[in-house]
Amino acid sequence: MTGEEGHKKSKITDHSAVAENLLRVLEAFADEFSQRSAPATLSNVLRDGTYLKAEQIGQKPERFVERSLVRPMVDVFGYEIIEQPYGYPKWDKTYPDFSVRNFDCGVDCLVVGEVKTPNKFEDAENDIDNYLKKDLNEAAVGFATDGVEWAVKARPERSGEKTEIGTVDLQDAFEKLSRRHEENQSYQKHTTRQDLGDIDSLTRAAIETKATEVLGADYLLSGPM
Repeated sequence: MTGEEGHKKSKITDHSAVAENLLRVLEAFADEFSQRSAPATLSNVLRDGTYLKAEQIGQKPERFVERSLVRPMVDVFGYEIIEQPYGYPKWDKTYPDFSVRNFDCGVDCLVVGEVKTPNKFEDAENDIDNYLKKDLNEAAVGFATDGVEWAVKARPERSGEKTEIGTVDLQDAFEKLSRRHEENQSYQKHTTRQDLGDIDSLTRAAIETKATEVLGADYLLSGPM
């Protein structure tokens, strides 16, 4: 999960409201494991690379991550989403985990996301890459995440080229979060917050700006057909 080429972990200032609100979301997610009598599960998943299992949390893992982690995170980032949107027959009757309905980059585009459970980021990224390969008559932006690692890609209209416009890896922060309910372990809120990295780069304003650079520039060069 860490050390992937192109994924950054820069430090963030102590004045980011996004970081403060996001930390509350992550802490609530970690607390959920304790409330479900599975405090060690989060530690095992993050440190040993294991996968979440339904019997550990009493719920289908992907649904749990979507509702308890990813949905609150995208709210903090400023996105309004529709879960499992219907109406993509041109994509072989498949549908993404969510679509974003309040995205404005100056170019009409489809904005969708794929969510997997921790340690399955590559599966989410592969799904998004497959979506972006289809329906080239419409510009598209895709979010891929396992809740811990995030990547956002943009693909211009009539183009097969994808551009990564946002990446964040929260592995270090999550490892600290797992200590909240471990015996003989100390949890430090401030250092966990510092490990959130450049989380502001995933906000709606930041991604819209990057998408405008990729999709808008392409549109201006090629012009309408």
